[in-house]
Amino acid sequence: MSRLSVVHFLRVNAVSFSSIVQIGDSQEVRLSARVLAVQRQFEYVDSGEFPLVFPVFTKLIPRPPVDREVVCRLTFHACPLIAVHSIRIIGISATSAVHIGSTKHVQTESRVKHIRQLTERRETYASSRRAD
Repeated sequence: MSRLSVVHFLRVNAVSFSSIVQIGDSQEVRLSARVLAVQRQFEYVDSGEFPLVFPVFTKLIPRPPVDREVVCRLTFHACPLIAVHSIRIIGISATSAVHIGSTKHVQTESRVKHIRQLTERRETYASSRRAD
């Protein structure tokens, strides 16, 4: 499984919310994120307002069936290195991984509950904007 990873240029602007950038081999990668996003028209903060008991955070995620059939595999790498010339990434978010190398096991999970609290649109707001 071990191979040498060579990267000449890598530019990543942002990595967030349980995400990784890894160059090289790994045995196991587990990523998990649970996000509660609240968007409001008017600012108001109350730390006890939203308990994290939404069904999206507690429901079991169905997993695809795993075929238990034994597979015999022989892999030959003529070149013992993974070569990457250039990668440019704007953003990596919500349990995403950029991995240059070999990995044995990967498990990811991302759960997002997005709440929008907006007031009704008022005609006065629309008429107060001027097109100059």
